Amino acid sequence: MLNNLTNRAPLAASLPHKLMWYFSAIALMIGLTLYLCVVGLSQWIEDEVNQRELASSAPFAIKQFQQGAKQPLKIGLHVNAYYSATLIPQQYGDLSQFPAEFLGEVVDRNQAGFLHEVFNFKSSNEKDPATKSEIFLYRNQFELNGETVPLYLIMPSENVELSQSQWNAINLFVFSFICVLFMLFGFAIHKLSSRLVDPVKQLVKQLKSPTKHSTFSVTPQSAAEFRDLANTLNDYRQQNEMMIKQEQAFARYASHELRTPLTVISGAAKLQEQNNAAEFQARQRSRIQRAALDMQHTIDALLNLVKQENATSSTAPRTLQQAEIESITQPLQALANSKGIKLSIDFKQAPVIKPTPAVLRMLLSNLISNAINASDSGEITISVNSDEITISDKGRGLSASEHDSANGHGLGLLIVDSLCQRYQWQFSLSDTQPTGCCARLTLPQTDS
Repeated sequence: MLNNLTNRAPLAASLPHKLMWYFSAIALMIGLTLYLCVVGLSQWIEDEVNQRELASSAPFAIKQFQQGAKQPLKIGLHVNAYYSATLIPQQYGDLSQFPAEFLGEVVDRNQAGFLHEVFNFKSSNEKDPATKSEIFLYRNQFELNGETVPLYLIMPSENVELSQSQWNAINLFVFSFICVLFMLFGFAIHKLSSRLVDPVKQLVKQLKSPTKHSTFSVTPQSAAEFRDLANTLNDYRQQNEMMIKQEQAFARYASHELRTPLTVISGAAKLQEQNNAAEFQARQRSRIQRAALDMQHTIDALLNLVKQENATSSTAPRTLQQAEIESITQPLQALANSKGIKLSIDFKQAPVIKPTPAVLRMLLSNLISNAINASDSGEITISVNSDEITISDKGRGLSASEHDSANGHGLGLLIVDSLCQRYQWQFSLSDTQPTGCCARLTLPQTDS
């Protein structure tokens, strides 16, 4: 149970929220890092500018002292120069302990023994702000009247650094800017992830919908791949519905066509028991053989229909002969004669075809039977040319029963169409003027 809960795949609907939290956490860490970097860089730049100003003032101070200037020597607005440590104000502490060429910011807490810290950014003493004295110090030495004396350049930090209120304003601006970016980034991630997940949710909802014959669809704003997926699902659904219809028609055809020869065989066998005359026995054996042959043709055609391999590549081409057409129409002649219908064959040119004799017999027998059932008299013409085979009648014309594969005679138009597709034939059914119907089987150019 625990494994099922921990290993359960997340729902697509929860992904936008999870992505928003994940990327928000990343954005928050990046924002804090950026905030610290900006504040630290600003303070470093501020200190670096002040230190450079001190270093650049040193040659001027040395020159002035060598010319007899008094100390403290004021340079600019904020820099004071000394060469005697005793004259440096006590608030700055003992600066003589700093090494020569020292340049940096000093925090002197005015304690005995001199404690100092050097920072690259502004520091503060939270416990005792009154004793805080931050300065920028440049410590060096120079020659004065033949002696080497120290040089101290001092710049009070409070005179040149930004005030606390100014730093607070900068911090507030940077923090507000990062917060705005954080919210915009989170909103953009949420919208983008929702746009990616919403089509999946729509397709899942449509897949679970009990509505029949519905089509899959996504919003126009969805990515092209989701529209392609919806179209593919629609194609699969149509193919599945077509296969179901074909299976139903196949079952009806097998039930009808296989029952007829079995009835003939069973009846002929019983009749043989009633009469031992040689001529009568031979006639019954002939009926059994014809029925068995018809059943064999039907089984071969049915097996050909359910095969999954490509029929056009697994069957060798052959030339259709007029005798084969006559053998197909011969069993149907009795049905035509009973209705006063004439069956005529117009064999103009022998086509090259790939369907086996059993498949061709199945196709033409059912189309001719449909034509006979749709006619009360007149003539049915089977025309054969190099590129098409047509069955034309003068009957009642195309009706609803011929459109519905569930109501056609025998094979049904749906399976006729399915067999034609396997051999890349084109099947069409149309009315003729003034009355009648024409069933046309158009052969592919490769079979010509």
